Amino acid sequence: MSARADRRTIVCPCHDVTLHDLKVCWDRGYTHPETLKRATALFMGPCQGKLCAPALDEFLESVGAAPGPDDSPARPTVRPPLYSVRLGELADPDGETA
Repeated sequence: MSARADRRTIVCPCHDVTLHDLKVCWDRGYTHPETLKRATALFMGPCQGKLCAPALDEFLESVGAAPGPDDSPARPTVRPPLYSVRLGELADPDGETA
């Protein structure tokens, strides 16, 4: 694939990360999914990686990254919320019902 096509190939539509961005980060030493995530904002958009995970897996396979223990490339860590929030608190944060 040409460098021009790499710049147009969107890997993460939430943050407009391209294949070119991934290759540049890889060449700079970001060779783990977690460091790629931090360098490019992959997995940090509203989809939380649902759209960019398959593209990242394909990229890692193309550069010969070692697969994880279950024969698939490692995924970046997911951070759960600090505490759970009830849906009612989100819908009515002041507790004022109509």
